[in-house]
Amino acid sequence: MKLPDTQIAVTLFNLRYYCQTESDLDKTLDKLCAIGYQAVQVSAIPLDAAVIRKQLDAHKLACIATHESFASMCDTAKLIDRMHTLDCDFAAMGSMPTEYSASPHFPRLDEFISIVNEKCAILKDAGIRFGYHNHDFEFMKLDNGQTALDYFYEKTDPKSVYAEIDVHWVTRGGGSPATWIRKVANRMCVVHFKDFARLPEGPRFCEIGEGNLDWPEILKACRETGVRWYSIEQDQEMPGRGIFESMKISYNNLKAMGVK
Repeated sequence: MKLPDTQIAVTLFNLRYYCQTESDLDKTLDKLCAIGYQAVQVSAIPLDAAVIRKQLDAHKLACIATHESFASMCDTAKLIDRMHTLDCDFAAMGSMPTEYSASPHFPRLDEFISIVNEKCAILKDAGIRFGYHNHDFEFMKLDNGQTALDYFYEKTDPKSVYAEIDVHWVTRGGGSPATWIRKVANRMCVVHFKDFARLPEGPRFCEIGEGNLDWPEILKACRETGVRWYSIEQDQEMPGRGIFESMKISYNNLKAMGVK
């Protein structure tokens, strides 16, 4: 499928509870198309890739990325087949397995990096770019004073290991999203856009532009570094709003910010 001209995508992780069957996926994609979405990231959908592809094609939606587990990355032959079925050339690991990120100070981080370098090189040779999606725990300091995320990108091969920066988790980890977008310049084709609001009961995931992230600076960094896709992710519903309403608000807010 020819990729649409838009930069906006939506991560189906947001809508995972509405995509458990093919019929549910069909209805969910109908709603996304009605909002205006033309591209999705496949994540947390318990359906065969061929079924997902059938529904994406029926709705004329492009699959611009997927989220995969560490185990999925390691089974490169199976992952390559899945990505080809979905007609998609970018995937990212949703998180580092706990056995490699255990405290204190990530004692098995070098082992994890070695595996990632090996598997991503195989995937790159097959035309699949594979990246890493951060949370906030990677901002813990190692014994050498670096954050685990800094160390990860320093030690992984920039020619075969890509980035999928999540701007919310960078912020919660104490970092600057714009700084991190620039740090991984030329290694990131998909960025995760996620916002959060400070409410009396604590921080809550919210729609893009409705929280406290500095979106003008984030968008500036994305444009400067040539990030191709802005994938909207909202892990939980905002109180009093359904998730589909939130997906519409995020889409409209990005459009109002000048994102095509």
